Amino acid sequence: MHLPSLIHDLAIILGVAAIVTFVFQRIKQPVVLGYILAGFIVGPHTPSWLSISDLPNITTWAELGVIFLMFSLGLEFSFRRLAKVGGSAGFTAIVQTTSMALLGYALGQWLGWTTIESIFLGCMISISSTTIIIKALDELGLKKKKFAENVFGILIVEDLVAILMLVALTNIALTSEVGTLDLLKAAGKLAVVVGAWFVLGMFAVPHLVRSVSKHGTNETLIIVALGLCLTLVSISAQFQYSVALGAFIMGAILAESRDVHRIEGLLEPLRDVFGAVFFVSVGMLLDPHVIVNNRLEVGLISLVIIFGNLFLVTIASLLSGQNTSNSVHAGLSLGQIGEFSFIIATLGISYKVIDPKLYPIIVAASLLTTFTTPYLIRLAPKATQLLEKSMPERWIKRLYRYEFWVKSRLLSRERKNLGSTKKLLKWMANAVVVITIFALVRSFAVAPLSQMFGEGTLMHLIVWALGFFLSTPFIWGMSTIFRPQPGTINEGPAGGLLFLSQILTLCLVGFLSSEFLSFRVAVGLTFAMGLVLFMLFWRKIDVYYQWFEERFASGFEDAAVDPLNRYAPWDMFLVELVIDADSALVGRSLLDSQLREKYGINVVVMKRGRKAIVAPPASEQIFPGDILLCTATEDEIQRMLDDQKLGQKDGSAKASEGERDSLESYELHQVHVQEGARAKGQSIRTAALNLHYSSMVVGIERNKSRLANPHSDTKFQVGDYIWLVGPDKKKKMLTEFFQGAAD
Repeated sequence: MHLPSLIHDLAIILGVAAIVTFVFQRIKQPVVLGYILAGFIVGPHTPSWLSISDLPNITTWAELGVIFLMFSLGLEFSFRRLAKVGGSAGFTAIVQTTSMALLGYALGQWLGWTTIESIFLGCMISISSTTIIIKALDELGLKKKKFAENVFGILIVEDLVAILMLVALTNIALTSEVGTLDLLKAAGKLAVVVGAWFVLGMFAVPHLVRSVSKHGTNETLIIVALGLCLTLVSISAQFQYSVALGAFIMGAILAESRDVHRIEGLLEPLRDVFGAVFFVSVGMLLDPHVIVNNRLEVGLISLVIIFGNLFLVTIASLLSGQNTSNSVHAGLSLGQIGEFSFIIATLGISYKVIDPKLYPIIVAASLLTTFTTPYLIRLAPKATQLLEKSMPERWIKRLYRYEFWVKSRLLSRERKNLGSTKKLLKWMANAVVVITIFALVRSFAVAPLSQMFGEGTLMHLIVWALGFFLSTPFIWGMSTIFRPQPGTINEGPAGGLLFLSQILTLCLVGFLSSEFLSFRVAVGLTFAMGLVLFMLFWRKIDVYYQWFEERFASGFEDAAVDPLNRYAPWDMFLVELVIDADSALVGRSLLDSQLREKYGINVVVMKRGRKAIVAPPASEQIFPGDILLCTATEDEIQRMLDDQKLGQKDGSAKASEGERDSLESYELHQVHVQEGARAKGQSIRTAALNLHYSSMVVGIERNKSRLANPHSDTKFQVGDYIWLVGPDKKKKMLTEFFQGAAD
């Protein structure tokens, strides 16, 4: 009986991988290195009886591995979490990619390569490998750590930058010059396309998954999830984007569903099998002759990748407000290159602008840095300790204060601009929908309508009218998002923003309409038709728009708790838990709830109606509608969310605006105990901060050590840095108590 070569090759791959990885597990080495070694064993540079024969099919299976790995990452890294680290991760990624590209260019010039080859080299070494890092962190059990969240954010931004690099490099290969305008167009197209995927996905996908989960089986749920993933992957490929990007975005959309943990469990076997094939295929590229013949280039490139990323990412992370541990972990985690580097090298070879030998050199450097990645990540805690021990104490204090200053400034700015930011994001989301509708109409309506009405003006008017009428609710939303609330006067910044948003909306619709009509005619028709429709049917249009907005927002309502974007020391959050009437905590005391004992969650303030109980006693009973303002680390929050019983019942209720406003006044304060302060020598109990200042101590930094949730008998000493949660209006009084005078 004839056996397809693919099955024979898979038998060899999985058999060798199983043996090698089992040995690596026994000697406590990263499994990903075992997969790469297995790939070398079954590759073309070993005895033929072990080599595979159907390389194209194995490559296809390897690409499925990338898709499932990125889909799995998206399931664990939702858009909420991306937004939380977006500023820090974006800054770090831009610094890293720009600086590494310049380093690579300089290295290429030093090695005597051509200008274009040096540009390609710089781009190839500036993008770290997402799949390698995900696998390494997963094996080391570090995916839930705080630094991993920042690393994943950096990788996502890097992937977006890599797509822009491909556009720029294609233009360089064709014209030997950088087209700035083409690059800006590509960036705009990428933002619109990804935004459309997100907006439309959040509108429909969570509701579909919720229905399937409720009425279907595990088999149905995983089939639907994989179908959605591969659909967006196919769409991503149609737009000439990375399939990994489409897989990640669909995973992130599904991450907003309450059934995300169930999907993760069902996906895990597929991810592991296809991921193994991917890493084995990477190992098959290892050619020892290339490494030997080009050992100088391979060694130099590898050293630049490892130490360049270590230095640049660490410094950029520190500047973005990350602490020392997170920064060093990120720097040591990102010291490798991967799949995008291969794509860039292939692009250069296909256009015949770089020497073909550059490809195996980059592959060799990628494999060497892949081997070092798990060991570098393991080295991070010791490297952090060594760095902090070698730094003067005043530097460490300055870093702590700088970290707190950056985060407090960002949070203060966020609170001040929260309303305007939300409205701006809504305006942009509606703009994405309008652009998408006009693009779909142009793609699918022009051809059939031209057959019916010809290519004349009538056909263009009909196509324009179709796009305009379908977009009407969202155009209405863009025009009215910045309108003042009832009872306010339309003056000042609010009135200016409203007028500006309406002008920009008119210009955008006019620009989109110019595909079918002249710009002047398009703007005139848009203004006239919009004026008529909005005057006559504004109530119906507004009802339809509100329905769309509520349905979109409901896709985010599955989360059990609402973590406030306010960082505390030791990577802690201030978190609001809203107690639903059906919660398992109702009727229990804080002691019986085990929130602190089981999860490490410390209740700082209990809000009940108009009453705020600061530092509530353990005997305080929990009632429906209570809002608990707590401190907790990321790991503690995750443990609570992973507890199915708690995660399904707690935090499902919503606080009223008044209740949230009263808790928003509570902030994290840092004060320094100075000589002569009234706090000197007093214990937390005798200071009675909860009674005098409505505040609670959540941490003390003393002699380079940090004590979270200190005991009430702990006494304040000169030189201590005290972290408190309390209302902003008490900040001046607290400063006087601990320092003798306000700063």
